[in-house]
Amino acid sequence: MKKLFILLMILAAVCFVGVWIYQTQWLKKNAQAPIGKGQVVMNWGLIILFVIGLVGTFTAPSTKTSAPAEHHPANEHATKVSKAQSSSESAAAASFSSSQSASSSSSATSSSVSSSSSSQLQVDFPTDVSLNKTGDATVSFKAPANTQFEIKDSNNNVVTTLNGNAQGADQTYNFKKPGKYHVTAHNGDQTIDKDLTVRGIGQ
Repeated sequence: MKKLFILLMILAAVCFVGVWIYQTQWLKKNAQAPIGKGQVVMNWGLIILFVIGLVGTFTAPSTKTSAPAEHHPANEHATKVSKAQSSSESAAAASFSSSQSASSSSSATSSSVSSSSSSQLQVDFPTDVSLNKTGDATVSFKAPANTQFEIKDSNNNVVTTLNGNAQGADQTYNFKKPGKYHVTAHNGDQTIDKDLTVRGIGQ
């Protein structure tokens, strides 16, 4: 719209200048001739058109500057929403990945502990006994079949070795001296160590 007013103003100015030059030359040649009403109307019409174009140029809204101003906030809002959604999806993916890693790590740890526990040799015997009035302390060793026990004193000397049996029956040993003993159980490639204390009579 603004371009139309500018074009109108330019055309009116050009026509007015052209008419003014023509009328000036015509009056010089015909000094006695009267000025016609048509010339006056034309002059005033061109002046009015020029004024309209001039006023319209300064008052008409500019479509080029207003259009981007109207659409820019919407585009900016859409960009912000898109970035927010992208960040949210990335955070969700990272959280899911972390939970999966933690879950798999926990499962691996639990599996390892369970495997270690199930593969460890299980033996059972009292670790703190006292000699009776006759100076004896009989200890019963419970273990899976074919389990061998090696008993050493505090000086690391082998006191006795109990060979396991295929039935897995309890094995016993009668201690005569108080002191600290170290018991090692063997069954295939499995080994377990425990300490055993034998106290004196009445202790």
